[in-house]
Amino acid sequence: MCLSSVYKNEKTPENLLASDVSTIETEGGTVTLTDLFGRRVTVEGTLKRADLTGGVVILQVNS
Repeated sequence: MCLSSVYKNEKTPENLLASDVSTIETEGGTVTLTDLFGRRVTVEGTLKRADLTGGVVILQVNS
């Protein structure tokens, strides 16, 4: 099972949006992250980079 940590704009501890993310959905200008436990986080932004081998996803978020 591949789970990822998702960050806004760059991979730094203070930019962590969610850990153990199993599903990423996009619609319009929003991205919804769902973690292993079913918790959801929705942010306005777009996918910047996904390193699935390393388990790191970066979203471009303007806030």
